[in-house]
Amino acid sequence: MSNTYDEFNGKVVLITGSSAGIGAAAALEFAKCGAHVVITGRKAQTVKETAEECRKVSPKGLKALEVVVDISKLDDCKRLVDTTIKTFGKLDVLVNNAAYGDITKIADPQLIDKYEMVMNTNLRSVIYLTQLSVEHLEKTKGNIINVSAIAGIRPSAMGFLYGMSKSALDMFSKCMALELGPKGIRVNIVK
Repeated sequence: MSNTYDEFNGKVVLITGSSAGIGAAAALEFAKCGAHVVITGRKAQTVKETAEECRKVSPKGLKALEVVVDISKLDDCKRLVDTTIKTFGKLDVLVNNAAYGDITKIADPQLIDKYEMVMNTNLRSVIYLTQLSVEHLEKTKGNIINVSAIAGIRPSAMGFLYGMSKSALDMFSKCMALELGPKGIRVNIVK
């Protein structure tokens, strides 16, 4: 039976929103296991800091790949996957972690702008990154981990946009598990 280090040693793990919070914590854990980690975020400084922390905990001192992106933008999503493949030649794990929440009410004059930002970040980017990654994950019999939230099943009077995005993410993940499982790609949701 293999231990966690053996399981991820040498694997390429792309984690969106990995320059802080849950994503950074996940990146550090994968780095401790010997994985090649792709650190992403919108702020170059925090991306750099997290990448350095990953190098420090990596058993082989592996340098994390730093990619500054705004995943709400489709061009940035494509650049992220292309850069990962160009650098490592493969992808083993895609962790869709980045998220954006906005507290708002239905009468908010900026409702549609906020809706677009939440959905573009929390859902559209996940769909597009999954689409871009499937061919690479099929080769490695890889994994997709989508980070959801309890908000996807628990209503909130002022957090409905975030909740809607996470509810849709849950359904997308379940559908992808059915579609991609036969290709050897495992899809999971973490809440």
